[in-house]
Amino acid sequence: MTTDKINYDVCIIGAGIAGATIAAYLAKQGKNIVIVERNLSERNVIIGELLQPGGVQRLQEMGFESFLDNIDAQPVYGYDMIFEERDYHIPYPNNNGEPSGYGFRNGAFLQNIRKYILAQDNITVIEARVTALIEKDNTVTGVQFLRKQVTDEEIIHADLTIVTDGPMSRFREQLSNPDKKVNGYFLGLLLKNCELPYPNHGHMVMGDHPPFVIYPVTTSAWRILIDFKGEKPPKFGPDFKKFLLETFEKFIPQSARASFVAAVEEGNFKMFPNHRLPAAPIKKAGAVLLGDSLNMRHPLTGGGMTATFADVMNLSENLETVKDFSDGKAVSKAVQKYYDTRHLGTQTTNILADGLYGVVYHPDLRRAFFEYVSRGGKYSEETIAILAGLNRNKKLLKKHFIGLASYGTKKKLQSANIKEMGDTYGMVKEAVRIITPLLLDEKPDMATRLVLKALAKGEAVVSDINFRI
Repeated sequence: MTTDKINYDVCIIGAGIAGATIAAYLAKQGKNIVIVERNLSERNVIIGELLQPGGVQRLQEMGFESFLDNIDAQPVYGYDMIFEERDYHIPYPNNNGEPSGYGFRNGAFLQNIRKYILAQDNITVIEARVTALIEKDNTVTGVQFLRKQVTDEEIIHADLTIVTDGPMSRFREQLSNPDKKVNGYFLGLLLKNCELPYPNHGHMVMGDHPPFVIYPVTTSAWRILIDFKGEKPPKFGPDFKKFLLETFEKFIPQSARASFVAAVEEGNFKMFPNHRLPAAPIKKAGAVLLGDSLNMRHPLTGGGMTATFADVMNLSENLETVKDFSDGKAVSKAVQKYYDTRHLGTQTTNILADGLYGVVYHPDLRRAFFEYVSRGGKYSEETIAILAGLNRNKKLLKKHFIGLASYGTKKKLQSANIKEMGDTYGMVKEAVRIITPLLLDEKPDMATRLVLKALAKGEAVVSDINFRI
C-alpha cells in the first residue's frame, strides 16, 4: 500500500454533477483539491437531464454558465400540463430576462464540467475506486483507493473529505442515519424527430394511468420518463412492448405518437429507481455528505440538480470562511453551518417533488391540481415559480398545496352529487397526510413540528391547517 505524501485541503469522492461542480467552485477559491472518480468516460443515463431555471441561476452565480455551452442544450420555457383530454400552458416567470431552464444529455453536460476541472492546476483527478474512508481518533483523514488494473491500494490524506458518490453511495451509512426508500422506477426512452404541442417545453401528462413527463434533450430528441410505482421494476419480458403501447400510446400527444411507437419498437429501454432520501447527517470530523449521497427526492419535477447546486454553493461559501484547512475546528464549524442551513435552499424543491408525486396518484387531488393551476394568475404563476426553483418560500408552497385540495373540495360541494359530497373531507385529509411527513423532514420550527405531529395523529382540525402552519 502506497501513501500520497501531499496533504490536500479537500478530497472529493465522485466526479458526478455534485462532486465535479464543487471541485470547480472550491478551486476558484484557491483550495488544493483531489477528486477520485471510478469512471471518467461519458455516461449514458436518464437522470439529470432537465435543469430548472433556479439551477441555471445558481450556475450563473458560481460563474459556470459556460458548462451549458456546445452540448446542444435546449432552452425550456415552461410546461404544458396535460390531464385527460385537456391541457394548460404555464410559462416560467420572466425572471428579468435571465435564462430559461435547459434540457440536455446528462453525460455531455457532466463531461463539460470534468473538462473544466481537468484543466485546473490546483485539482488532481484520479480515476480509481475508493474502497474505504481512513479514520484516526474518530476523524476522517482521507481515503483508500484502488486504480484500474492495479493490485496495490493507495491512500490520500486530506483535511476534509466530501462524499458525493451518488444514489447508491457506499459511504452514506458511515456519515448519516439514512431512511432511503424506492417509491418507483422511471422508464426512459428517447423520442426522435418529433413535435410536441409546445416546442421547448416540458410536458407533464396525468390521468388514470401512471404519470409521465416529456422534455427536449437535443435538437432532434425528447426524453420521455414513465413512472412505474412500487419497490420492484417492471420486467422487460416479451410482452413489455405490447403493454407500453396499449397502456400509454393513446395518452401521448398526437404529434409524438409515431415517435413513441418507434422508440418502443427499438426497445432501447433504460430504467432508474426513484428514491426518497431525507437528509439525516451525523457529525463526523473531517467529512461531509453532498448531493444524492445525502438527500434525494422524486425526479418528477426535475428539481434534483437545482437542489444539488444550492448545496454546492452553501457548502462552498461556508468553507470559503476557513483560512487554514488544517484547523479542524474551523472546518467542522463550516460543515455544521452547511448542515444547519442547507434546507433553506432545498426544502421547497424536496416538498414539491414528493408532494406532487402523491397528488398525481390520487384521482381527486390530481383533478383538483389541474383545475387549480388552470385558473391562471397567481395559481399557476406562483406554483410554476416554486417548481422552477425561483421561489423558495415554504409558506407559499404550503398555501398552494392545501389550497388545491380546498379548491377541489369546493368544486365537489358545488356538484350537488351526494356521493361526491361525502368524499370532500377526505380530499383535504389526504393532502395533509401527503405533506405532513415532507414538512417534518425539512427542519420545521418547534411550533410547526408540534402541529404537524398532532395532524399526523389526527389530533388537530384539518380545516385549520392553513392558519396553524
